[in-house]
Amino acid sequence: MDSSCVELLHALPGRWRYRLRSAQPLNWGQLERELSLLFSAPQWRWRLNRAAASLLLWCEDPCLQNQGWQSLLAAMERCGAVAPPPEVVRVKVTRIRERPLLKLSGNLISLITAGGMVALALLLTLLGILGLLLPLAPGFPLLVLAFALVEGAIRLRRPYTCAA
Repeated sequence: MDSSCVELLHALPGRWRYRLRSAQPLNWGQLERELSLLFSAPQWRWRLNRAAASLLLWCEDPCLQNQGWQSLLAAMERCGAVAPPPEVVRVKVTRIRERPLLKLSGNLISLITAGGMVALALLLTLLGILGLLLPLAPGFPLLVLAFALVEGAIRLRRPYTCAA
C-alpha cells in the first residue's frame, strides 16, 4: 500500500488526524467496519469524517502511533484505496535581462577608481618608508593609510572580478 493515501495533518501526543485520499472513490461503510475491527481495543478511539475525508485517532499510549499508522494503511488497502497520481508542480521561469552597457560602465568606473586608490597607496607607501627613516616624520600612519586604500580598492573591484 502506498502511504500517499494517508496524510498526517496534525499530531499531538496520543492524538493524530489523518487525511484519507484515493484515486478511486472509497467504500466508507467497509472502511468503517475495518477500522472498528482494527481499533477495537480499549486504548484506541477513532472518529471518521466522511465530508472532510479525515480520520481522528486517539490512543492512550502515544508509543503506538506506528501501529495505528500501519493499521490504517492496511484498512485502506482492504477497502481498495488507490494512491492518487502525484501532483504536478509548475515552475515559472523568467529570464532576467542583463544590461551590458550599465555593467560595463560600472566596471570601468570601479577600475579607474581602484587604480587611482592603488596609485595613491603606492605614493603613501614610499612616503611612509621615508618617514620611518627620518626622525619626527609620520611614517607608520602613512603605511596604515596605504594599507587601507589597497583593501578598499580590492573591495571595490570584487563584484566585477570572477571567482577563482
